[in-house]
Amino acid sequence: MKKMLFKLFNLFILSLILNNCNNSVEIFPPDNAYKVTIKQGVWGNVWFWEGNFMPSTDNSSSGKISAVVREIYVYEATRFDEVVRDSLSFSFSFYKEIKTKFIDKVTSDKDGFFQISLPPGKYSFFVKENSLFYGSLTDGEGDLVPAEVKANSITKRQIDINYKAVY
Repeated sequence: MKKMLFKLFNLFILSLILNNCNNSVEIFPPDNAYKVTIKQGVWGNVWFWEGNFMPSTDNSSSGKISAVVREIYVYEATRFDEVVRDSLSFSFSFYKEIKTKFIDKVTSDKDGFFQISLPPGKYSFFVKENSLFYGSLTDGEGDLVPAEVKANSITKRQIDINYKAVY
């Protein structure tokens, strides 16, 4: 009888823990990996982050992540000194001009999914927000929103548009 009560008690505690975890887990849009059909290039998702993502003890965070349709501009790998930043923007991630070689553009679908066939090389990915280019991620080498393509392989590049999010 004691063993059974002990097991029931543990099951009850575990269910409380799991229930509380579910309340604090962020819900992300689908990853879309199943849509990839290219043999070499880059695929990814474009997600728009908006609202409050600050941790809270009362679950008052109001952040929302949505898959979005956006034009994605692909350039040769681009560094900060190869862009013209928009001086009127409140974010350092908006650019009026990109000075590296333009490669191609693709549009994400309603699920945020995009893919593009590319030759081996290193590239930068920017989304168009109104009349400006947006790219908030850099790698350890100073390249903006980078992805490297190797022969006969595909690379995932997640694009998060997060200028309306608070962390």
